[in-house]
Amino acid sequence: MFTGKFEYKTVIDQPIGEVWAFFSNNNNLATITGFPKVIVRGNDEVKKGSKVLLELNFIIMRLNWQGRIVDVNEKESFTDVGEKVPFPFRLWSHTHRFNSKGDKTMMVDEVTFRSWIPAPFIKVMLYGMFMDRKRQIRKMGRL
Repeated sequence: MFTGKFEYKTVIDQPIGEVWAFFSNNNNLATITGFPKVIVRGNDEVKKGSKVLLELNFIIMRLNWQGRIVDVNEKESFTDVGEKVPFPFRLWSHTHRFNSKGDKTMMVDEVTFRSWIPAPFIKVMLYGMFMDRKRQIRKMGRL
């Protein structure tokens, strides 16, 4: 089993209140995920104890992801952990941090994971995923 940590920073050209409002709704995960297509089930609101159920559509197969919001600090951060995660993951913890930079917001995604494949491969995959999310946010006029 392999372990790793990954961090990705995104500057969003919106004040923290608007950014928090967007990211504190689980349905918006589907909005900013280009591939795989995501269907969000479970609780809409990001609050402690909320279940996050995702169906990931990779065209040739669908995978299910079950997580839970374990910590929320209003307009600062929230953390989701994977309870049932698909291969290649064994463990997933993702903290979303938000820092006000005047009329902009710095969002920092911190992921801790355990996986069946070496951490460098996972980090490349995560980098691609977060780059795509950044691109989707930009397309929405949010960056």
